[in-house]
Amino acid sequence: MKKIFINFILSFSFLFSNSLNLTQNDIVILKKLKSLTDDKMMKYSLMAIAIKESSLGKYVINSKSEDYGLFQANIKTVLSRQKVKDNSYNRSIYAQKLINDVGFATANAIIELKYWKKVHKDNWFKTWSSYNTGWNYNSKTGIKYSEKVFELIKKLKLEYKL
Repeated sequence: MKKIFINFILSFSFLFSNSLNLTQNDIVILKKLKSLTDDKMMKYSLMAIAIKESSLGKYVINSKSEDYGLFQANIKTVLSRQKVKDNSYNRSIYAQKLINDVGFATANAIIELKYWKKVHKDNWFKTWSSYNTGWNYNSKTGIKYSEKVFELIKKLKLEYKL
């Protein structure tokens, strides 16, 4: 009987836990991100990366690494992809666009993920790693990043039922 009670308590607390400390507004943002694509792994990747990179939009500027927006896109990569000259004016314009235009930021994240997914022949672990470290996907940093994204995806699926 004692064993059953302990299992019940553990199951109950798991069902109502909020290990990521997500607010109702955060859940709305995640559901919106999830609705943007039909690719199941892309949905979860976008949600997890938005949590990992910017805490769902709470930290949209990293001036040290020059990453901006919900998904912390690197400004040099964005300028290159947009075929725009890399100068201070364009860096400022596109950084603001990544910060203020969630659609633009999301489109960039999807393009980046699709690029690395193709490079890595649908290997999502390497794709997530490359999202963070580019061609250094086998580095400790890249591997730790992929592990964190995977952990976030598991929590979103199992704990939050997203």
